[in-house]
Parts: sequence; C-alpha cells; structure tokens
Amino acid sequence: MLKNSLYVLSAAALLVLSCEKNTVPVQDTPVTSGARVKLFHAAPEAPGVNLFVNDQKISANTPVGATATSPGTPAPIAFGGTFPGATNANYAVIGTAAGQQKTVKISAPASGTVTSETVLYNQPVTLEDNKYYTLFVAGAGTLPEVLLVNDDFSSATDNTRYYVRFINLIPGANEYDLALSNGTVIVPKLAYKASSAFVPVDGALASNFSLRLAGTTTAVGANYNFTGSTSGRVLTIVAVGIPGRTGTVAPRITGYINR
Repeated sequence: MLKNSLYVLSAAALLVLSCEKNTVPVQDTPVTSGARVKLFHAAPEAPGVNLFVNDQKISANTPVGATATSPGTPAPIAFGGTFPGATNANYAVIGTAAGQQKTVKISAPASGTVTSETVLYNQPVTLEDNKYYTLFVAGAGTLPEVLLVNDDFSSATDNTRYYVRFINLIPGANEYDLALSNGTVIVPKLAYKASSAFVPVDGALASNFSLRLAGTTTAVGANYNFTGSTSGRVLTIVAVGIPGRTGTVAPRITGYINR
C-alpha cells in the first residue's frame, strides 16, 4: 500500500513539474507606457493598407483564404476599416522615449496586379508617451494623404454623458454638420480635413447621428447608430466617401470607439 502511494505521489510530482516547465506565464500587468495609435482607412479609391513603425508591421486583420491546412494571407485594412477594430477601444502600443521619433509607414501590399509594395506615407513623427493618436488615410485617388490627429479625450470625465468628435474626410468644398437624430446639431460647418474637439452629449439622448449639408436639414447618406453602452464613452464619427458617387463610395458617416 505504501509502495503504491509513493508511486502515485511521484507520478503527480512529475506531472506538476512537467506542466510548470511547459507553461507560458500569463502577463496581466497593464501597459503603462508608450504611445497609443489607431489607423482608420477613409480613402474610398485607395487599396487596402498595412501600418509599419520603424519598418516593423504592426497591423493585421483576419487572414483571407484560411483553411484547415493553410493559415491564409493576412488581409490589409480596407476602406472603412479600423486597426485595431472599430467596436472596441483598443490602440496599438508603440514604445517611446522622450523626444524620440518613429518612422511611420503606410503602404499597400503587392497584389495580383501590382507586383511590389506601394508606399503611401513614410514620415518620421514624434509620438509622445501615454498620448493617443489616430492616423487617417484620406482623399480621392489611389495615392491618398495621411493625417495624424491627437486623440485628446482627457476632458471626457463625466460618466452621465458621452463624448463625440467629428472629422470630415469627404474631399471637396462642401462643409457638413453632424446632428443627432432629434435634429440637434452638435458640430456645425466642418470643412474637409477639419476635426472637432470631443463634444459632450447628454447620456439620455440616443446615440443616432445624421450627416447634413452645413446649415440645412438635407441628410447625406444613412444615419450612423452606435448601439453599445454610451455611459462615459468617447466616440469618433467620420464623414467618408466622394460627392456625387453611389454605392460603397457614396458620402456617409461611420464611426469607431476611442474609449
């Protein structure tokens, strides 16, 4: 009996040691430093893009063509897409040091018709520690421009409200208003490439937004409705598309969560 008990204990000890040897420690310590970066693709005629920092690719979406025997090919971020995703408040964390510049590159990967990478943006930028940024790919044509916007939502502290920023990325001379579904204009007369501050909105009001030609009640495209909890949320609403066009590139609004 004693012999059998010793055998069981020895086997159990070996199992524990084996598990400990092969266990990957879980890292649950929150990240407390680094710049936070999002990418939003708002250029209707541009191809899908990838994001690189110091020549290291940091963006990746669901692979295309994945099967039981193949991992597929990582898909670039397409028009209307966000990295990290639009339905969560995640940002990519990029290590920084005081005064340090990072080279940010946005490029379209090679495809069946293009045999080499097409670089759309390749610039040194200074990203400050513990600050939040969005890189917007914008404009008409296949070679768009890139805007770097500071996502300063430090004043968004009232949990009885939600906060909305509006940025107009519809090319052209038109100015646009962002209104709530009850008709209240929360950001008026925004020109192309202009961005508002984060505007507080009463949390009791529906988070259903309408894009209008400035100073009119003429709606442009379908409304955008944020369906999640709004308490203390920080949202960005983006006007995208090309005037006079129809289908997927018609002018409209979309959005993503900052916090």
